[in-house]
Amino acid sequence: MRRASWLAGLLTLLVILAACSTPVASPTPADVASAEATASETARASASGQPSVEATHSSTPTASDDPANATLYTVRRGDTLASISRAYSTTTQQLQAWNVERYPSLATDPNVIEPGWELIVAGDPNVTPRPTATPAPATPRPTSPPSSTGCTAGNRVAAGSAQTFRTIPNAGAAVALTFDMGGRMDPAVDIMNFLVANSVCATIFATGVMSNTPQGQQVLAIIEAHPELFEVGNHTMYHCDLVRGGGGSPTTAPCTGSFDANRIRKELTDAEAILRAGTGQNPQPYWRPPYGSISQGVIDAAASAGYTKAFLWDIDSIDWKPISDGGPTAEQIAAKVIGNAVNGSNVLFHIGGYETLEALHLIVPGLRDRGFRLTSLSDLLN
Repeated sequence: MRRASWLAGLLTLLVILAACSTPVASPTPADVASAEATASETARASASGQPSVEATHSSTPTASDDPANATLYTVRRGDTLASISRAYSTTTQQLQAWNVERYPSLATDPNVIEPGWELIVAGDPNVTPRPTATPAPATPRPTSPPSSTGCTAGNRVAAGSAQTFRTIPNAGAAVALTFDMGGRMDPAVDIMNFLVANSVCATIFATGVMSNTPQGQQVLAIIEAHPELFEVGNHTMYHCDLVRGGGGSPTTAPCTGSFDANRIRKELTDAEAILRAGTGQNPQPYWRPPYGSISQGVIDAAASAGYTKAFLWDIDSIDWKPISDGGPTAEQIAAKVIGNAVNGSNVLFHIGGYETLEALHLIVPGLRDRGFRLTSLSDLLN
């Protein structure tokens, strides 16, 4: 009996020892690194109030998401990633992430998209774009009272003798923001609405051909609705190089051959008719030669058509050039304008500049912080 009890106790002890001796795998260096990275990321996310990496990954759509569970948009002529991102309240970077797998060129050249591409524009189905505000033309007012920031527009100087300006002498602590409208038109309406919202006076040099586009007509309507802020100048009909011939926008066809005095006058008078009809303003005597290309013969021909005040510039934002082609970023444009502005500066922008809208968000407060009033060319000349 004692032997049976002793054997049962021995068997029980052996079972306990076997269980205790089961080997446990030691963590590898990779396991330790992964755990530390996860813990660190979780701690940072908790401290900043942002979701963790795992939560972000699980909620952010990627290029491989099922298009059936997203909103799709078919690219049309004239679209850009920037305009599409604004319409759908997202970012260009997010559009790239969603669509780069299907359209690999977005990784290297996001400024080029093709009509017909079908892009994911929202992670949820049936998202509708924000409506584009179309300003209603107001009844033109006989006078242009100062805006809330003290600038004025439309008080044009008399034609007088022919003059060419870069800066405006004796202007005091004020800077003219001028916008050429002779080519790309996105995001022209957004830029105009930004200027209205921030009470920034400006001079818009518009070509006749771009004024006849849908966006151009919207810009002219905003000018007409806000004569206290905006004045229009003549940028010719087709944006031709009046000295050398050639050039032109959006097509070079009307710009072949040379330009005599009669042809130069026609470039100005044809555009003038369109600008008068669209804004209620007479652009005389203000004009800007396309490309800044000017000669005494061009000056004399323009003056004979009533355009005696030619405006070049002292600060060129180079906003017509996309970043992908070596053009400046919004921050670089802002640094150049804010850092180089002097009393009477005449800054050249384009109403369809690639980074212009983003740059203006920095430039307007930056110049005001330096004590400059942002105003029109007429205001500087008076």
